[in-house]
Amino acid sequence: MNFSRRCRSSSGRITMNKFRWQWVYLLFFAFVGFAGLSCDMSPTEPQVDPDFNIDYFGINVLPFDQLPRTHYSESILDELDYPMDEDSIYIFVYRGDTVLHPLVLDEMGIIFVAFYYSTGDEYYLQRAEAHARKLEEMADKYNGALYFPYSFEVSFFSDLLSPPWYSGITQGEALLLFVRLYNFTGNKHYLELADRTFASFLTFKEQSPVWITTVDNLGYFWIEEYPADEPSHVLNGFITASFGLYEYYLATQNPTARRLFLASMTTIKHYLNDFRVPGDISYYCLKFRNQEPKYHRMHISQLLQLHRLTGDEFFEEMSQLFYEDYHE
Repeated sequence: MNFSRRCRSSSGRITMNKFRWQWVYLLFFAFVGFAGLSCDMSPTEPQVDPDFNIDYFGINVLPFDQLPRTHYSESILDELDYPMDEDSIYIFVYRGDTVLHPLVLDEMGIIFVAFYYSTGDEYYLQRAEAHARKLEEMADKYNGALYFPYSFEVSFFSDLLSPPWYSGITQGEALLLFVRLYNFTGNKHYLELADRTFASFLTFKEQSPVWITTVDNLGYFWIEEYPADEPSHVLNGFITASFGLYEYYLATQNPTARRLFLASMTTIKHYLNDFRVPGDISYYCLKFRNQEPKYHRMHISQLLQLHRLTGDEFFEEMSQLFYEDYHE
């Protein structure tokens, strides 16, 4: 499908969808006032291992256009290197073959939702839903949870991940996409997909060969972008995945999602100085300690986003330190 073709929606549709977001936030405040931390989990929801560190952080409720991953230039569609299949789904070329790349599907869906919000163009919502359907079609299912597989091997320094393997950043972005589609469409199927994707965060490395989360020997919770036997602790992937937990909690008031988001903030705050290299580029991950300017810039931006989500000034202060350490 040619991206220059647009199917304009009526202004009433996008206004109604923005109104839905406003009600989500109003209901959030009302619910917290009554229930706060005392919500019960569904009896079918897996129990999370309680043995990890959790500190208190605020959880701010932000309008959609102040959330992470909501601002993109339409020119990004002309700059992408990814080809499309016959259904206008973005695909990935791996060693000369075209494959489905779950993170590409996540990110394109999120981009199209953002364009829908900013333009009111129904075309973009249709493209977002098409990418979400492709994620659902490709998903593997373990213990009631959805996992979005990589069908090709990836070498990450000395780590080799063989297919099928699953990534915490991919799970987090899929969760974010399904939550946003639910909020904009009211289609409960997207909420069901979000619930089943969230369930993938509840099975730990210590419990299963299929995992994206782990607890280290100091009791800190991690979401792993590359879930190798010895976790690498990639900072940008962890933070990105936590955005999905944040929005899922706001949409559902699930107390377990709240615990995992707070545990994520606790871990990031505790270890952030280990990622910092004073006067130089921050580490991409703790295992290999590689330094990449692109991801250093991302760390600076992501820490500001965590400050907005939590109100914790530590994240803003560290973002400034990272910037002073290195910027172009």
